[in-house]
Amino acid sequence: MVALPTAATTETLIVSDLHLGIPAARPRDLLGLLEEWRFQRLILLGDVLHDYGFRNFCADTWALLYRLRRLANDGAVEIVWIKGNHDRELSPIVATLTGIRMRESFRWTCGERHFLALHGDRFDRFVTCNRRISRLISHGYGFCQRRLSRHGRWPAVLDRMHGRLSDLGEQVAVRAARFARRRCVDVVVCGHTHEPVHRRFAGARDVDYYNAGSWVGGSTTFLAVDARGVRLERQLCRAA
Repeated sequence: MVALPTAATTETLIVSDLHLGIPAARPRDLLGLLEEWRFQRLILLGDVLHDYGFRNFCADTWALLYRLRRLANDGAVEIVWIKGNHDRELSPIVATLTGIRMRESFRWTCGERHFLALHGDRFDRFVTCNRRISRLISHGYGFCQRRLSRHGRWPAVLDRMHGRLSDLGEQVAVRAARFARRRCVDVVVCGHTHEPVHRRFAGARDVDYYNAGSWVGGSTTFLAVDARGVRLERQLCRAA
């Protein structure tokens, strides 16, 4: 008799920046993650949907949304959907499709440490100061992904270059840590930059900053949180 593989377990899974609706999104890989892990809480850390382009959803995307609705209805798993700059305005539609109420942030305690999860766009000066321009850029990025690049590869390269040239990762990390320290938080978790990272900010109160990365292009990173700590993990990609 062949023994079945034991499912990985954790208290909380955190995934960010799925950008469902563009060709580079990886809903099939996230479905695999939800099958392979056992968890009590799932935090969707913003920008789960890219925009209003529901007609561009593939079968895997609809299957993922249906899976989230089932998890929410069953009640065995807590589903937390954080608003991102891409899907903040889609909150009523998300509630209709999945039955999940979106929120701006989420706090919880694990292993005597205080955690805060939020998307991180509030720490991006360009987004907060230029909301209309940011929306136009978002629509343009979606257009390039869907119409000008079959697999969305070169737009994704431009997106990474912008993040590095603008020093966005550093900007978000430093401001998120300050924000967390003022609120007596030990660990702050963000998305938005698409860069998986962990940094510790020492001070009167040490703060650990984590970024969960993204699920677009070749990236499929996530965080597993439990009493053992926070682990940055990568999901193996499934064949198309």
